[in-house]
Amino acid sequence: MLDSIEGRSAVEDLGPRGRAALVIAHPGHELRIHHWLERNRPLVFVLTDGSGHTGISRLASTTAVLERAGAVPGPVYGRLSDRALYRALLDGDVDLFASLANELASALADAGIDTLAGDAAEGFNPSHDVCRLLINAAAGRLADKGRIVGNFEFPLEGHPEECPPEDLDGSIRLELDGGALRRKLAAAAAYPEMAAEVERAFAAHGQAPFGVERLRPVRYGLEIGGRFAHPPFYESYGERQVAAGIYREVIRFSEHIAPLAGALDRCACVGNPTACESC
Repeated sequence: MLDSIEGRSAVEDLGPRGRAALVIAHPGHELRIHHWLERNRPLVFVLTDGSGHTGISRLASTTAVLERAGAVPGPVYGRLSDRALYRALLDGDVDLFASLANELASALADAGIDTLAGDAAEGFNPSHDVCRLLINAAAGRLADKGRIVGNFEFPLEGHPEECPPEDLDGSIRLELDGGALRRKLAAAAAYPEMAAEVERAFAAHGQAPFGVERLRPVRYGLEIGGRFAHPPFYESYGERQVAAGIYREVIRFSEHIAPLAGALDRCACVGNPTACESC
């Protein structure tokens, strides 16, 4: 696998060997760990189609990235529109999210996944944080059945190498050589729907830091409130969108995310009790 990629990484720390999976909230997040993607060729799950408030999917651009990297779409691939996910959060539709956690856990088990990577909970976008909840709920389901998977996260808003000191030893760090970095930047440049996000990331961190990819070990479960400052960014952003007439309601951590986390923490198979003997 490694020899098929032009320009090997200077650091060979790939983490646990075996079959890998990537679980992300939106198409385009794979660009943050593009070299990890091409080296591990994971089974890729994408929660939404990335359509935002425009209603225009960006899934096709991610499909092109995956094809070039040799990764494979999973059974959950753009399942929800962003509007549908936000509506489910506002309505407290726990069954929908619990069913997704169940489906994810089953798919990971069926595929024999050993290493799992996905969005970090950063309090920036509720979809990102929900994605992390679903990943951790699915990993918990697997652990309850005796299957332990390596669970890793990567920042979407934070610095590419952001990592608490206590997690450095357990993290995966890839230092990209010239060829790997060129491919990563080319993938970003060829993804028109992500142009604003890429520009914002370069403005915040510069371009050079994206020559390193850091995946941190996840040592927490469904209590994500301590992972970011409060109120989270998405609340103030939602208030501005409501004022502009784009949104009708604001998604809030205490009213929507925390109750979902609590429900998934009680049992990841809410809404499908036959799937879990403990319910």
